[in-house]
Amino acid sequence: MLEISPIMASAFQPNNFKLVHELKNRVRILVPILEKDPERTYIFEIILKKRPEIKTVKSIPEIGSVTLYFDHNSLPKENLLTILDMVLGNISKKKISLPPSNIVEDTSAPIQGFSLAIEGMTCASCALLLEMSLKRDPRVHNATVNFASAIASTNGRLSRQDMAEIISKVGYKANLMDTLSQRQELIRKEHQRLASAKKRFIWASVLTTPVVAIGMAMPTGRIFHWIQFALTTPVVFAADGAFFSKAWLLAKMGRANMDSLIAIGVGSAYGYSLPSLLRGKGHLYFEAAASIISFVLLGRYMEENAKGKAGEAIRKLIDLQPQTATLLKDGREITISIDDIELDDHLLIRPGEKIPTDGKVVDGISTVDEAMVTGESIPVVKEIGHKVIGGCVNGTGVITIQATAIGTGQSAKRGSIYSQW
Repeated sequence: MLEISPIMASAFQPNNFKLVHELKNRVRILVPILEKDPERTYIFEIILKKRPEIKTVKSIPEIGSVTLYFDHNSLPKENLLTILDMVLGNISKKKISLPPSNIVEDTSAPIQGFSLAIEGMTCASCALLLEMSLKRDPRVHNATVNFASAIASTNGRLSRQDMAEIISKVGYKANLMDTLSQRQELIRKEHQRLASAKKRFIWASVLTTPVVAIGMAMPTGRIFHWIQFALTTPVVFAADGAFFSKAWLLAKMGRANMDSLIAIGVGSAYGYSLPSLLRGKGHLYFEAAASIISFVLLGRYMEENAKGKAGEAIRKLIDLQPQTATLLKDGREITISIDDIELDDHLLIRPGEKIPTDGKVVDGISTVDEAMVTGESIPVVKEIGHKVIGGCVNGTGVITIQATAIGTGQSAKRGSIYSQW
């Protein structure tokens, strides 16, 4: 273990934390004000992750430990420690919001786990903010939000609707992903977001280029200033007005994220330039406002594209799942959507068909190709009592399975299915 440098210790003495370990690009500190205080720890992480020089932040609120990985070339260690001390000093003065007093945990209700797809997150700070908001609710025992997969998971005594309402209040949208159709809809929205992000960036870039060119040339003619105003206005308010709406929503709740920073920066540049334009004197910063929006839109397009590539494997698994299943009911064979499968349903699997859902064999014998799940190239013999995995391909035999796993959001009503028989 590398000991703390005595030169470092003499050069800087922090007031709000203790430096317990340091390497070239990593430090670990113990912070008394963060000990057993998850909310302040989340706020600390959100602030730190807004700096690109800080690569990773790992915290343990139970003991007040924070480990940071950073770029020592862009951010010298002495400067990092000074920043940490200042931020912690400000956080220690912040009054932490208490959980809503009108919400009481019903201990008689069952503990349930839910997962929802989140729409609208733009950075890792969004995920931390949402996770903190979920954990504030006394009915939530545990909550995790993954920014890369855009999925929020909770465990506690609250319903799926309650979880969606909490997410909505913070400014994000929750989507179900239990059934095949819901997961396919999420994929459709993902493609739609990517196309929309590309379109917004191209549009903003086309309008921003002449604005920046005029700003660099610094012409004295007022006609050029009005041209800058005319081109910048749609970039600021039409290209992605969600910056301001999200920032305003969070401001009313006393919170902030990356959208808040963008809204402040763009709003300041545009708001200062407009009176100067009307007065006919003063500096104009329309090119700054337009450029910020364009660069942010470029980053979001690249992010959506990267997230799409990361989820390619998941989309391939969804494509492997069949669209329909053959239900055995009162001696009849009924073709239904896999979204209508219920627990304990008996499903007929013919040779060469894909197994629609997880289950166990109740009749027949066959071989099943499970290479997509286990990697085993040799088909596995399945007979009565054996478990089968949804998406795998049945061999040459005919088997009947009993469904043992379905999406929790699937309907339990089949009146419309049977009415046609």
